Amino acid sequence: MNRLLLLVLFAALAAASNRLPSSLPPEIYAWFWMEPEFQPDGYRAFIDLIAEHSNFGLLTTSPRVPSREVTEPETHDQVKRAVLYAHSRGLRVAFDLDVRLARGEFRKQYPDQQQWMLRIVEVPENQTNVTVRPLVLSDHMTGSGGSYEALSGKLLGVFRRGANNQLVVVQAARASSESAKEVQVKLPVGTGYIVAAAFEYRTPDAFAPALLEFQRSIYEQYRDIPLDGAMKDEWGFPPVYSAGPRSGEFWYSKSFASAWRKAGGGDMVRDCVLMFTGAGGTHQARIGAANRYERLLLERNAEIERSYYSDLKRVFGAHAFAGTHATWGRMPSGDAFKNGYDWWWATRDYGQTDEDFPIPLRTSLAKKMGGPVWYNQFYNADVEPYAKEVWRDARAGGRVNFHPLWPSAVDADANMRLLASPAVRAEDRIRLLNYVSRAPRDCPVAVVFGHAAATNWLGPRFGDLGMDFAEAMWREGFPADVIPSTEIESGALKIDDDGLVRYGVQQYRALVFLNTEYEPRGTFEFLRRAARSSTVTFVRDTAAAAGIISGAGLDPTPERVAVFLRGSHTLHDDPADLARLTDGTCILARGERNPAGDAIDETFYCGKTKVRARATGVFAIRVSRAGELQSLAGSDVRLVEAGKLRLEFTQPVDFALWRDAQGALHGVVQGNAPVPDRLLQLTKDWARLDNKEEAR
Repeated sequence: MNRLLLLVLFAALAAASNRLPSSLPPEIYAWFWMEPEFQPDGYRAFIDLIAEHSNFGLLTTSPRVPSREVTEPETHDQVKRAVLYAHSRGLRVAFDLDVRLARGEFRKQYPDQQQWMLRIVEVPENQTNVTVRPLVLSDHMTGSGGSYEALSGKLLGVFRRGANNQLVVVQAARASSESAKEVQVKLPVGTGYIVAAAFEYRTPDAFAPALLEFQRSIYEQYRDIPLDGAMKDEWGFPPVYSAGPRSGEFWYSKSFASAWRKAGGGDMVRDCVLMFTGAGGTHQARIGAANRYERLLLERNAEIERSYYSDLKRVFGAHAFAGTHATWGRMPSGDAFKNGYDWWWATRDYGQTDEDFPIPLRTSLAKKMGGPVWYNQFYNADVEPYAKEVWRDARAGGRVNFHPLWPSAVDADANMRLLASPAVRAEDRIRLLNYVSRAPRDCPVAVVFGHAAATNWLGPRFGDLGMDFAEAMWREGFPADVIPSTEIESGALKIDDDGLVRYGVQQYRALVFLNTEYEPRGTFEFLRRAARSSTVTFVRDTAAAAGIISGAGLDPTPERVAVFLRGSHTLHDDPADLARLTDGTCILARGERNPAGDAIDETFYCGKTKVRARATGVFAIRVSRAGELQSLAGSDVRLVEAGKLRLEFTQPVDFALWRDAQGALHGVVQGNAPVPDRLLQLTKDWARLDNKEEAR
């Protein structure tokens, strides 16, 4: 190598950064603004901490002070100062601009478009005075100890059961008191009364006509700030910690009632009485009303999520990061009544979840959103569980959005404990995979659940999203994605030109459909075509499915599906934890004994190529069908043997190597060690990725 080339190479390496390039999936740390962040220069301490003691490049940032609404000029100006300072320290910021953070301003502009909740109460026999009180609704958007304040209460009707189960209006009943605290009702002496009272809350009605335009106006207000993204976190109706419609609580508003009628319903109050009590209609009508209610929740919340995504890209650019997750997690009723399980319809660049949502959901969302990885925002009160989450996610094609320790004091010491933990050292190894992870985790099984059946609280399958079945498939050694049946209707789940069922880039060897109750005709047409395709199809037997889907297996179990897959494919005796991506990349990610990364000394097959690897924590390789190396990455790599390729290093090295679209090799080496001669023989195009060691 001539002296000039060496100088050019070393100059390029000297210009290294410890942040991943913005073109790669980012390393994310969550930042929550409390009152100190709103003080002069109050944002500097956190930004300096992350900049000086970590490699994280993106901060998903959300205020937790309800009195500081995002529409206030002071908030806007503080965000602008914080973003500019973060950029000066090499960090990017995605800020939460959710309409729930401007509830006061929305009410000021649209006082008649607040959210209401209808409460249906069956009155005990001979009780003549009834008091109905509002539920206390709260979440992270209302601050510590805060709530969605009740603004008013109103009696909407009193009914009784008549002959032949008819619903009769009780004209003699009247409200003796209507307020935000309670609605008191005076009833005549009698039996079988049903009271419908509604309460207004200080938060935008999800069906409000002005909601989408108000959401757009917030983005426009922040257009002058060079934000790197925006957030919509756990969107939906306010969380309900009770049983929701199962205990007589229904979301309601004039706009919702209008949408209800357009969707084929009648008077929404009477239909809610029917859904809760069964009075006023047949069982079939009751089931149909519940399906309509959940479908409207799903469609409206999905519309709001998609509008958020398109407005974000329009205002802040195509590369702006769309965070975070639509999942909430109080299953089954929590998300069903919050957003209708709209997770697959809440558009993001990457699939995103939080806390402990099952892996089959996360891998499914990666296929739907199209990114090569998925993110899970994870938190715990202790640092130890973070490392387990980091390794578990990496094996399944995911990454962690690091939430600060919680519940715990939110201060610099707590953040330093996490930044100095083995979990972050593990993250430093795993991030090398971001250079070579161009596709999601390969999951050969699709577990499709009936969306309507899963949300209908009156039916036998309420809350059954197929998670148990899919997780059992993973334990059998065949990863599975969980997909709602509405993705057939949307066209996202389809049969491709290869004759295989496909979802995004994923082609499936087996499809299992659970719960055909309430499914439209199009679902059965799809299943008949799937049963004739190259994807073996199973349908859980119901009266609706039995005998009408020729070629489909009935009464599937995870064990039965696994037997088919094992019998139809020859598998190498590879490590059980070897993960494969849909493009053929093979990954080992290990940290069970040492949370910062276990030693890897393994031999396995990647495609038809036999591979031997010695590294620590992570190792990834992809080889073409012709045996040519396509990509390679690992931490503390000491030995690689793959076909004709042999790399052995006297000192372990962290690096990633990949081919571009033209076939040229490029590489990055992490840390301060020189690029080994053996790697320079493969390509002269090397960049350096620094690694913050102060936090270890």
